[in-house]
Amino acid sequence: MSSAFESKHFESFAKGGEKMSKVDLTSQNVPNQAPKWLGVYGKHLYPKLATYLNKSNRILRADEYLVQQYCSTFDVYRKAYNELIKHGIQQPIYKTSLSPVDGSVVSRDFQGYKKNPAYNMMSDALGRMNTIGRELGLSPKARNQLMDLKNINNNDKSVGQSLKEFFK
Repeated sequence: MSSAFESKHFESFAKGGEKMSKVDLTSQNVPNQAPKWLGVYGKHLYPKLATYLNKSNRILRADEYLVQQYCSTFDVYRKAYNELIKHGIQQPIYKTSLSPVDGSVVSRDFQGYKKNPAYNMMSDALGRMNTIGRELGLSPKARNQLMDLKNINNNDKSVGQSLKEFFK
């Protein structure tokens, strides 16, 4: 690839309809509209988080990627949480024995339990959210309030209430 080719395509690279060369990264606000690539939960959180941060006047447009990362990680957290609710913290393990003659199932023996992989995903996402939240200047109370979103599926329970019920 030639340098002219790369330069031409870099200049024409557009983000959210505006060319990157025209974006003032030192401006005080991040956009309130969520990027199209964010998942359902991230899109729901993004405007609320952007509004909160823009009111504090401690954020620059250059920090927009941190807001996007936070919302994307929140999306992973919520999807993992939903998987835990659906399938439980532990999953049974079975050993299936097949007949060598016709391949039919001869027996299915219970071997024990294994931890649901969604638990690790949820834990990792929560750690990343805490790290990014500190970089954005969010206090633990502010992070808690932002995570206390109402369920997107028009359920009246918040994430915090669902977690409390789950761990009863």
